[in-house]
Amino acid sequence: MNIRSSIPLILTSALIIYSPLLEGGTTHVAQMIIRLVILAWLGGAMVLSIRHGRLTVPVLSVGYAVVAFLAFAAVATFTSPYAHPSRQWLIMIIGYATLFYLLVSCVDRWEHVYTLTLVIVLMGVGEVALALLQGFARNVVRPSGTFFNPNFLAGYLSVSWAILLSCAVYGYRRKATGFWPLLTPTMWWFGVAASLCGLFLAVLLTQSRGGMLVVLVATAFILTVRYGWRPAGTCLVLLVSAGLLLPTPLRERVQAEHQQNPLSYARWQMWQGALSQMADHPFGIGLGLYQYTYPRYALPVEGEIARYGKVAQTPHNDYLQMGVEMGVGAMVVFVAGVLMVGHELRRALQARLSRRQRSLIVGLGGGTIALLAHAAVDSSLRESAVAILLVLCAGLIVSAGRLTNQAAAVVHVVPIRPRWAWGMGVAGLLLVVVLEVIRSGMAWMMFDSASRRATAGETATAIQGLQEAIAWDPGKSLYHHGLGSVYARAFEISHEQEAFRLAHAEFKIAIELNPLDSRLLGLLAQLYVSAAYPPSGISDSLEQRNNWLRAALRVYARAVRLAPYSAPYRYEMARLEWMLGELADAERHVQEAGRLEPNFLPARALLARLWMDQGLVDEAKHELQEIQSRQDRFKQWSKNSIDQAFLNVDVAPLRAALHEKDMAG
Repeated sequence: MNIRSSIPLILTSALIIYSPLLEGGTTHVAQMIIRLVILAWLGGAMVLSIRHGRLTVPVLSVGYAVVAFLAFAAVATFTSPYAHPSRQWLIMIIGYATLFYLLVSCVDRWEHVYTLTLVIVLMGVGEVALALLQGFARNVVRPSGTFFNPNFLAGYLSVSWAILLSCAVYGYRRKATGFWPLLTPTMWWFGVAASLCGLFLAVLLTQSRGGMLVVLVATAFILTVRYGWRPAGTCLVLLVSAGLLLPTPLRERVQAEHQQNPLSYARWQMWQGALSQMADHPFGIGLGLYQYTYPRYALPVEGEIARYGKVAQTPHNDYLQMGVEMGVGAMVVFVAGVLMVGHELRRALQARLSRRQRSLIVGLGGGTIALLAHAAVDSSLRESAVAILLVLCAGLIVSAGRLTNQAAAVVHVVPIRPRWAWGMGVAGLLLVVVLEVIRSGMAWMMFDSASRRATAGETATAIQGLQEAIAWDPGKSLYHHGLGSVYARAFEISHEQEAFRLAHAEFKIAIELNPLDSRLLGLLAQLYVSAAYPPSGISDSLEQRNNWLRAALRVYARAVRLAPYSAPYRYEMARLEWMLGELADAERHVQEAGRLEPNFLPARALLARLWMDQGLVDEAKHELQEIQSRQDRFKQWSKNSIDQAFLNVDVAPLRAALHEKDMAG
């Protein structure tokens, strides 16, 4: 193997090794490096093509689905109401498509398939070692390896499980140990068995229900291909029975989750919300925008302190998220592309293969099916390491199909004339994309550093860092949001008009860039309320104070339209209306908040105050009793910050006021 042909394998291996690092490749720095590696590979391939005067592109049946999916992604970006995240997701999707074609173009011999599958397995075994260390040595309840979510680790490990299980069921062959000529059958079987046991144990330790499901799916596929559906079904029944009967961390978590965390079993409600969005927006809402539009379609989770308090950033189903963000057509095209890859897998398995080759193809097929099954019950493809692994599995399956049928391995040759024009065009395009990738990554690093400075109280340094982040990437609403929040805190302390003006300007820009995020409107409304009650300065008259309060009220009304199930926004509206003397509207909004969230105790306290002002003492006493009853009921519950905010209300002033009413007769 010469150096030129080994470079693509080195780059692919580098992606396999690096992509799970830095929390599964989800950090902005990791994203930047992954994209730059793909661009470097593309640039090198284009340099060689221009040098030879022709560009060779493999003709793939799945290529039509890839092009159509990219078209849907482009349309969803151009029509997006918030362009920045849509543009970043478009770059990522184009990067995955580029990686797929580069991989198929360079894998032209079986040794390439062997090498890359070996790297995948070794990376999986490395994650297993880290997960076992976390679970047994560090006593981590749910080890996650290098991922931030143990569910994603479990899905990632399913590919290594599938490849090794396929190798095991097809048996030992001396040629299969070509990488280690001294490997004896005993050593080979020990290594495979130990790795499989470690993988299974690691998945159990993650306590991931979805992870165990996809391991079973991969196992079912491999056993069915190897032995037929009856033996495979028998094995699965035995495995499931053992999982139900034997005490394992996974079984204990399933039982505990069922009793303690109703949200874990609310996927159907999330899917209902996604289906409602698709019905209202069949052509999509824009790439990467689900997290901002979901509050309009939120469904209650009964049994929680906050019924609407936990907003899901994803629908826990990648296919539905495609449909919501890119339209129903994109989801259909993706499924069609999956079926085309499945056809390539079937065609490869029908060819005359050695047992070693067949075991690898079956293992890759099982891993692909496992990742696709996981995407149906979780948003796993949002994890870069998992998405890259799926692209690699699909690319290796297509490449294996082309290797088994060389006559059908058609390529399209594009003549490159004149070469200087192609060189300038390609260099210019790559330079633009590279600068965009670097610009986004550098801006995030500055923002992250400035945010830590702001938390530490270093306001001047934080402001400078946030301004530099905005200079690098002015289209990201989050950066303006961060800078506005720093100015707003400075205004609350100093009440200087300049701080108010700067905070107001940044919040306005953030809202203009991202008109879908109700939280930005909430921050602007809070700024107006702060302006209405300074110790001196901006608001020095009752009329001016009321103007600020009415401005805040209008902004909260806009926030309610974006998040109609938010009880805190309705409560804030009621509180402002109470301050303005609009008691009927205040009572209506606070009762709406109570109907949405019966455990939102600040709303009950305000309603009691309103009724007491109207002389309805008995009704006010009833609300006070409800507040005390609910605080006692949830006293021993494990509560997050949202739950604490819902229950944290001081009833002492209300109790004293009611006592005075009783004393007055």
